[in-house]
Amino acid sequence: MTPPSPRYALCIEETLGHRAHGLNLLEALSGSAGAQVDMIGIAPSPPRAGMRMPVPWALSGSIAALMALRRADPYDAVFFHTQTISLMAPLATRGAPYVVSVDATPLQIDRMGRWYEHQERAPLLEGAKRRWYRAVLNRAAGVVTWSDWALRSLREEYQVEPPRALVAHPGAGPGFFEAGRSRCQAPGRRPRILFVGGQFQRKGGDHLLEAYRAVADRADLVLVTEDDVPAAPPGALRRGIRPGTPELLAAFAQADIFCLPTLGDCTPVALGEAMAAGLPVVTTDIGSNAEWVPPTAGVLVPPGDASALADVLVRLVDDEPYRAALSAGARRHAERHMDARRNAGRILDLLGSVSEERAAAVTA
Repeated sequence: MTPPSPRYALCIEETLGHRAHGLNLLEALSGSAGAQVDMIGIAPSPPRAGMRMPVPWALSGSIAALMALRRADPYDAVFFHTQTISLMAPLATRGAPYVVSVDATPLQIDRMGRWYEHQERAPLLEGAKRRWYRAVLNRAAGVVTWSDWALRSLREEYQVEPPRALVAHPGAGPGFFEAGRSRCQAPGRRPRILFVGGQFQRKGGDHLLEAYRAVADRADLVLVTEDDVPAAPPGALRRGIRPGTPELLAAFAQADIFCLPTLGDCTPVALGEAMAAGLPVVTTDIGSNAEWVPPTAGVLVPPGDASALADVLVRLVDDEPYRAALSAGARRHAERHMDARRNAGRILDLLGSVSEERAAAVTA
């Protein structure tokens, strides 16, 4: 008799760029033979009127994940992204193994609190939160991190040593790789600098505008953001472009340089998408950027240094062979490390391993 196909749940925090990551995972995994994969999105609820002290998102999100998973039939393994909604994982999964995905640890986010509108609470509460995360993560059957930077924090600052640890970049979907192949190469065309970021100030957009003045006479600028940018050059601002749409892919296909001089970030998904599209990357040395943007694919500048940013843009705009070399290097790096389907397959393999181990332990 053929055993039933395993059932896996992707429990995804729907904040910032995480929903796009969840959809990429679902798309990549849904075609996998022999497994049923469901996505459970956990979105923040609006604060209730008259509430004097809002419930922390980690607690309310974890309770929402608990309730959603308890309403469903039991799964063979559950994947939580991020750790923020995993605080109730041991109860939510009813004994099934679970894997926690981490883009950055709470302590790493605390250090960028200004940019994430995040404020540390009293030391007693912060210590309790750290112990709670440590307990949940150490009970996990595996941990997926978006970078070695995040994995080091888990090990060194949380004393977490999961049975399995996988470093897997969220990656880029096939559309971004295709966008690079269709790039416009018209002779005499002005190089185009692309910025993509939902929060213009946090992503360093103001510094890009300042640096762009050095090349404004010979390069174009495109700003894909939902924020108002009164100082944007005429025709530069593109609003209403959603993740994964043909309009976004076209923006990457028509660009020559990707610039994200971010001031607060962990692992920006847009950098992987840009490299998949074969774009030289200019970004800042924060979070895991130095890990994922090698010198063969882009240039790192200090955060907030518009002068250094301008120097890099001048060279990329004026030196076409240099730009072409970084473009090729970015594409090679993305093919090796940032293929969303391949990395999703590694996550599916991990879920399969932990569910098989649990089944073997139950029947032993």
